[in-house]
Amino acid sequence: MKKIKVRKLLLFLLLFLLSFPAYGEKAGEMNIEEIIGHREEDVVWVYDQEGSYIFGTALGVSIGDRYIDEENIEYEIIEVKGDRAICRQKGKVDLLADIDSDLALQIPLAAAGSKVVALYHTHNDESYIPGPVNIEGEGEIHEVGEALKKALESKGITVLKSENLHLPHDGAAYERSRATVAELIQKAPDVIFDIHRDAIPRKEEYQKEVDGKTISQIRLVVGRQNPNHKVNDQFARRLKAIADELYPGLIKGIFYGKGSYNQHVAPHSLLLEFGTHVTSKEQAIASAQLFAEPVSRLLYSSKNGEEGNKSEGRSISSTISWILGITAIGVILFLFINEGSISGVGERLKKFFKRELK
Repeated sequence: MKKIKVRKLLLFLLLFLLSFPAYGEKAGEMNIEEIIGHREEDVVWVYDQEGSYIFGTALGVSIGDRYIDEENIEYEIIEVKGDRAICRQKGKVDLLADIDSDLALQIPLAAAGSKVVALYHTHNDESYIPGPVNIEGEGEIHEVGEALKKALESKGITVLKSENLHLPHDGAAYERSRATVAELIQKAPDVIFDIHRDAIPRKEEYQKEVDGKTISQIRLVVGRQNPNHKVNDQFARRLKAIADELYPGLIKGIFYGKGSYNQHVAPHSLLLEFGTHVTSKEQAIASAQLFAEPVSRLLYSSKNGEEGNKSEGRSISSTISWILGITAIGVILFLFINEGSISGVGERLKKFFKRELK
């Protein structure tokens, strides 16, 4: 009973902290237009310094954003003007540069024990042709998430899939879905995926023949403005490396965008884009079914499919206490700075808990 009370207290503190702007943002200074995303009017077309087309995205693009393409060539955004951006090529990337290649492809990322993956949708209304590309309520993106859930479950993985709605599809959607992430991490998943689709009007950008099927490729998205950036960067790189080995072409690339995409809440958290609105739901489902294998291989199994006991990094289950502890300290310091006294901190917390316990 005592442990349950402590857990609830830490959850309240976490939710309290999450009610404030994300890491790297200042209250009142968030550019909502930059984070709405996944609408055709948000598309930015990216070219290199010689004028050659590199990629398009319906996420906000800012100077300093990076992109690793399908062939593992890295680019950095150096200029943005309206719907056109310029990048410079940084060269070919070794996805496993910081880890021995053989070990990175064989040692499970998650600790031995329960296998848990969490899925949710910040943009619930996203859908594909031939129907409306946005549907009030649950769009076809939920079916893609369900396909991934079933594929993971077929490999013995427990999947926590949230059907919470975060509508409307506006700049506050990520703030609303932050509460869903806070709910999910209480069950200690090994990873968390936010399932989306892109909105660039070029189906050829995502369509690909992989493993004898026409699929819509998957783009991994890592938020640059969060304290888990390095952990999520390594996670994304290892995931792409394993997918490249199993199903070359399945992963379109990795986009490192300004913002947190709620990845500051927990490590091993990624935003996934399954195709774009002009590819089909069936192609996205086909890619989701393939994607389950590299996820399972990275998290739990060795190269020959046998489960191992070693782990690399920290799984969410092993770091949740650390995160909540730091959260509690952060809340106290934040309140002390704003209230100016310990008694003021106490009053502020009393009001918060009273509201949450109603």
